[in-house]
Amino acid sequence: MSWVSDNRHWLLFAGVVLTTLGAAGVAIVGLVATVSTLVAGGPLLGVVAVTVLGTLLLAGLDIVFVAALASELASRASFPTNQGAADAFHRTERYVPPLRSLGLGDRFEPSLDERKSDLDERYVEGDLSEAEYEAEVQSLLAEHDETIPDVSRETAVEAADAHETHEAHETREVERET
Repeated sequence: MSWVSDNRHWLLFAGVVLTTLGAAGVAIVGLVATVSTLVAGGPLLGVVAVTVLGTLLLAGLDIVFVAALASELASRASFPTNQGAADAFHRTERYVPPLRSLGLGDRFEPSLDERKSDLDERYVEGDLSEAEYEAEVQSLLAEHDETIPDVSRETAVEAADAHETHEAHETREVERET
């Protein structure tokens, strides 16, 4: 990575600070120039037009820098995964297309491994029966069919599940005996 991409957030922050100070400075200088033109007499319209145009231009540039900084910070942020939040962001992105560039729905989406781990935990805790667990795993695999190669998908998942199921049964039996 280059220095610019590593420090993009600082460069955007500097842009926000400079354009904000510039817009405020142009507005203040324009106000002073307008008052002095009123006192001394002269073409008032030209002074006001330059002041307003300069302030609006810098304020617009400031808004662009703020949006870019917010986007950069959101892209660097680490979010906890949550399916409910992911679904809500996906719906919001559908109705507000500019938000798609942030990709918040995808950032909150739990991975296949996280969802499988959650199912394993619920099964070990006894919240799911073996049949419910297997149905949930099959449903999960059906949703993410493209992430697992077709040739060995069932064999690999069955082997992993058999090992985890065996360990879960042993753990539950030890807990029942104690």
